[in-house]
Amino acid sequence: MKPSVKLACMSWIYMKHPFERALESIARTGYKYVSFGLPHEGKPAFDDAAPGEAERISALLDRYGLKPVTLVSTDVLKPGQPLERAIQRLEFAKAIGVEELLSLGTTSYTRFPDEPKSEEEMKPLNDAFAEKYRQIGEEAGKRGIVVTIKPHTGNTATAAVIADTLRQIGSPHVRASYDPGNVRFYEGVETADDLPIIAGDTVSLVAKDHSGDRAELNFPIPGEGDIRFPSLFATLRSAGFTGSVVVERLDGEKGTYHAGIPIEQLDERVLQARINLTRLLEEAGFDV
Repeated sequence: MKPSVKLACMSWIYMKHPFERALESIARTGYKYVSFGLPHEGKPAFDDAAPGEAERISALLDRYGLKPVTLVSTDVLKPGQPLERAIQRLEFAKAIGVEELLSLGTTSYTRFPDEPKSEEEMKPLNDAFAEKYRQIGEEAGKRGIVVTIKPHTGNTATAAVIADTLRQIGSPHVRASYDPGNVRFYEGVETADDLPIIAGDTVSLVAKDHSGDRAELNFPIPGEGDIRFPSLFATLRSAGFTGSVVVERLDGEKGTYHAGIPIEQLDERVLQARINLTRLLEEAGFDV
C-alpha cells in the first residue's frame, strides 16, 4: 500500500483578502487540507483567546470541506512570549483538530543578505530558543501535538542546523518541517543534498520552489523552478514520510508576497500548484 500524504494550501497566499475568501478559493481549487495562522488583511485570522473561537473556526472549515493540518504559531511560541500564550494556542489547536504547530527559529541577520549576526550574538538567542521550546515540547506532548521548526536562517538555516537545534532542545514533540525554497533562497544550498540529513525527523514539507541565485526573489509555482522535488519526495518516501505537504508561496519573479496579483490569478496558480505537486508526489510513490 502506498503511503498517504496530505496536500494542503496555506491561506497566507491570500493575505490581501479575507480569511474566509481564502478558504473558499482553496476549496474551489481542489484542496482538502489547509494551513493557516498568519494575518489576513493586516489583522489576525482568529483570536484564540476569544470564547467560542474554536467552534467558529471549525464551523468555517466545515463549511468549505477543509481539514487543518498546520497552524503557523511563531507569534506565540517565540522566546519573550509567556508560556501561557503557547499553552493557549496548543489548546486552541487541539480544539480545532490541528496536530502540528509550525514555527520559525531564530534569525541570523541584522539585514539580509549582507549583514549577518556574529556567533557571539547568536548564542544567547539560540540558547533562549532551545530552553523555551523544551517547555513548549513538554506542553505539546501532553496534548498529543507536535511543534515543528522550519528553515529561515538562524538555528534552522539548513537540515544540519535544524538537527543540531533539535538535539539541543531534546524533546520528541519538537521536530522538523522542511522548506526547500527557504534553504535555497537564504543559504544557496542544494536541497536535494540537504534534506536527507533531517528526512527521518521531518513531519511536514513546505513545498516552496525557488529559481535563480541565493537571495534572488523568485518563487515560482511549485514544480516549475529549480528545486528538485522528485529527489526530495523520493528521499521522504524512503524515510517513511506520511505528513503534510503545504503550498505557501508562488508569487514568481517579483517576490511581491502575492500583494499585486489579482485573486483570479492566485486561484490559477494555486490550482496549478496542486496539479504539479499531485503528479510529482504520485510519481514518487505517494497516495495524495
